[in-house]
Amino acid sequence: MSNYHQSNQIKLINPSLIDPHPDNPRKNIGDVTDLAASIKTNGLLTPLSVVPNGSRYRVIAGHRRLMACKQAGNGAVPCFVLQLDPLQQLEAMITENCQREQLTVLEEADAIQGMLDLGATTANVAHRLGRSADYVRDRAKAASIKTEVRATRDDFGQISIGQLVAIARYDGQPDRQKKLAQAAGTSNFDYILRNIERDDRDRQWIESLAALLGEPDSGINLIPDPEKPYSDPEWRYAGCMYPATGTPEEAIEKIREQNPAAVSIHMEQVYLWTRRADAADAEKEARRAAEQAERDARRHALEEYAAASADKRMAWLHANLHGIKRAQLIETAAKLGLLQIIDPLPGGLVDALTSWNEHSGSREEYEKISGITAEDAPTAARISLQTADWPLEAVTILAARIEWFIDPTDWTTVNDTSRRIPGYYQILQDLGYTPAENETSHLDQLIAAITEATSDENEEDDENEEDDENEEDDENEEDDE
Repeated sequence: MSNYHQSNQIKLINPSLIDPHPDNPRKNIGDVTDLAASIKTNGLLTPLSVVPNGSRYRVIAGHRRLMACKQAGNGAVPCFVLQLDPLQQLEAMITENCQREQLTVLEEADAIQGMLDLGATTANVAHRLGRSADYVRDRAKAASIKTEVRATRDDFGQISIGQLVAIARYDGQPDRQKKLAQAAGTSNFDYILRNIERDDRDRQWIESLAALLGEPDSGINLIPDPEKPYSDPEWRYAGCMYPATGTPEEAIEKIREQNPAAVSIHMEQVYLWTRRADAADAEKEARRAAEQAERDARRHALEEYAAASADKRMAWLHANLHGIKRAQLIETAAKLGLLQIIDPLPGGLVDALTSWNEHSGSREEYEKISGITAEDAPTAARISLQTADWPLEAVTILAARIEWFIDPTDWTTVNDTSRRIPGYYQILQDLGYTPAENETSHLDQLIAAITEATSDENEEDDENEEDDENEEDDENEEDDE
């Protein structure tokens, strides 16, 4: 306080006549219980600094000591009485608190803004506080953050000055400020800030480009964005321009090079359009519709065949399994188990079969073969597998599992399931099943496709083996050298 005029003598003043300063930058005085106890025992060792306020006084330095003295019940406390104008009072409180490292960045920012509000210039405040002008300007920016944004989090005052300045940059955009405030102090802050900055750049880019497109001499036909951009009767989509295209001027030049019939603005993009040739488009659309109808017809026919052939197989199993001898059923269960990579040994087979009902989709197939409802299937299967009739039950369950796995597309696509279909039919034929003519035709086509795919795979394997052998020979030659 030596920079300001004060009486050379200490004046004893009753604490009841001293008020906290309303502009004190430090908003949280904290707990003074221990300090009050010390003052009660030892007295106040460091005088307060106060300024007159009518018949009372306001404390400049020593807000915590004042509170502690009032709590300790001191009758009078030593004070230096200063003669300071409002700006000097604020400066003194900032300096005193900063020296004691008692102010948060936001408290200091608000105090500096208070000095500016009292008429001090940025340079003057910087000089008074012994700080740079940038230091003062950054904190003035932070002080501009509104109360509603500060209320976003309890520890808002602990946010770093760099992040406070970034938040203040979006004054008048509280949603953005609140989003940044929530992320302050985390690694996500920079990510959110970059996205906001990118959005602003993109918006500025499209606004500048729109202004250029709207000029009468641009030579480019600017139209409203079509309601149905990919099926508009007049316009055909021909590409777009993004901010990454270049500057708005560069984008204009590229648009002219492509010479579209028209352009439209869509969010942060510029869509390019050509006019549709009605006759050609109609023909193309008709051709596309015909091709789709043909595909739909083939798919429908395949689905009908797959459903009909499955019903035929399961109806035959339902009618004939009970007439097959036990020994043949055991052999068939083993074949079906091996076809599905299930351990064919009785113990392993029974263990595998007891979990069949986990695949709930095969219960309907089981019902068609056994005649037992899908709801009762798990219980019936579990009981039957523990009796002498287990081979019949095993064949029923395993056949139901295969039927459930077979999809219509498996008749035309080579995969793990389709490779099982010929083997499954051979097992059924060994039991006495006779395929219909359309089944034989589909089987022949499927076997041919499987054979071709297997041949291609073998050739690829041979080529890989040859490459490996050549690499090995090369390595051996290098070793010999």
